Amino acid sequence: MKQLSPMDSHFFYFETPNQPMVIGSLWLCDQNAAPNGIVRHKEILQYIGDRLNTTPMFRRRLAHAPLRLDDPYWLEDESFDLEYHVRHVGLPQPGDWRQLCIFTARTMSRTLDMDRAPWEIYIIEGLNNVKGVPENSFAVLIRFHHAYVDGKSALELSTALMEDTAQHEFGKRSNVEYVERVPTGLEMWARTTPRLLGQSLRSLKAGLTIAQKSAQLVAQLRGDARPEQRRVPQSIFNTAVTPHRAYGGHVWRLQDLKRIRQLRKEASLNDVIISIIAGGMRRYLLKHDKLPTEGSLVSMCPVSLRAEETRKEGGNMISAMYIAVGTDIDDPLTRLEAVHRRTLRGIPLAKDVLYDLGNSAGELVPPYIRSMASWVQTKARFFSKVPLINTIITNVPGIPGMVPRYFAGAPILSIFPLVPVADGMAISHGITGIYDNINLGVLADRGVVPDMDFYIGCIEASTEQYLSLAAQQEARLAEQGAQQALAAAVEQVAPVPTPAPAPRRGRKSASALNEKRG
Repeated sequence: MKQLSPMDSHFFYFETPNQPMVIGSLWLCDQNAAPNGIVRHKEILQYIGDRLNTTPMFRRRLAHAPLRLDDPYWLEDESFDLEYHVRHVGLPQPGDWRQLCIFTARTMSRTLDMDRAPWEIYIIEGLNNVKGVPENSFAVLIRFHHAYVDGKSALELSTALMEDTAQHEFGKRSNVEYVERVPTGLEMWARTTPRLLGQSLRSLKAGLTIAQKSAQLVAQLRGDARPEQRRVPQSIFNTAVTPHRAYGGHVWRLQDLKRIRQLRKEASLNDVIISIIAGGMRRYLLKHDKLPTEGSLVSMCPVSLRAEETRKEGGNMISAMYIAVGTDIDDPLTRLEAVHRRTLRGIPLAKDVLYDLGNSAGELVPPYIRSMASWVQTKARFFSKVPLINTIITNVPGIPGMVPRYFAGAPILSIFPLVPVADGMAISHGITGIYDNINLGVLADRGVVPDMDFYIGCIEASTEQYLSLAAQQEARLAEQGAQQALAAAVEQVAPVPTPAPAPRRGRKSASALNEKRG
């Protein structure tokens, strides 16, 4: 039995019907390219059942401590039912991208049953009118509770459902199910009581760490990590969220983002994406006359601290970087330079200080107090009144390489991420990659962003602006290169002037002789 960390339990305690703490991804699969040209639901069930035996994480459910005095534990579900977790639905015709986004948004507005393994898979048939996707394709919507996984461990579970070949050997994998015995009440008390008695020591250790890391935080904030903007402006995104969601997506070609990166060669692709999103948010807010007059919107950007050897353990090992994304800057190049400068300051702070500070703050307070505090916060909706951030922009690890991936024999064409929203942060941006594309998934409260198509259009316009600047720079560099090549060619073919012959010694020139005669 593995106990939830304070960070894991935060996502569990913080959940309400209005703010499901659910992350996930949306896959687009080409059914026509499957071995038989069709993938039946019973074959998908068999396929998922085979793949689930490659990792025990899919069978975990929560087991609560007595009287909920301690953080919950994970143990294997003795009543695991695959058909409960895998659902089969169909889109109404014409089965376009808009209808798929509507279904995704409605599904992401619902919580998960935490008495079962906290994940769901929806097989969505009827994709007949999605650009770049063959007719009669299907989508796979995967949802995980955030207490269960972070972005990197969610990738591990997702790739467990993929194969490198279309030829799946149904039933050939081990079907042995390892089920733990459910602990008795006495055994749970035997686990909980020492934890309660040891809380004072854990609080003391956490207090010492908080003091040390707080001093380090203050020192860094006074030095190289000093933020350029100290205030988070109030925006339309800082509100209490409703249970209703809107969803949209955009696809960038990796080559296009690399071209934009040449505008500032020191910048990372992550800097480029943040700058593009900031330009889109600026356009959207200006159109609705809602752009804050003082300062830029501030985004929380999660930073993964998970080591490679812990990628299969689940849970959350993330810190956070807080940066002003430049929505107050009209010039795209200046915005990109500002984002690059701010991320250079923010990443070391997130890795060296904020992660330990956050975990220690969780250990400082007993779990039942943390649970009660989260309940009070969600009831008071404090974060919607005092802005701490305006949005979240998170780079979820993508599928590396160009090797085709398959789901039940069908090629996976594209993957879009799903990141939750919460009170005080009514819009989220998730980024992930597959093959030579980088995909953006935007989830928002439907009351705050009722026109998601227009919002995505603003992101596209921001992208085109950066691509136009990149094209202009490429043209200038090409012209300079052509001029330099022409000058070099002229220098090579130009005739070398022949020097005049030197006068012979011992003879005087005619002018000298005439002068002498005169």
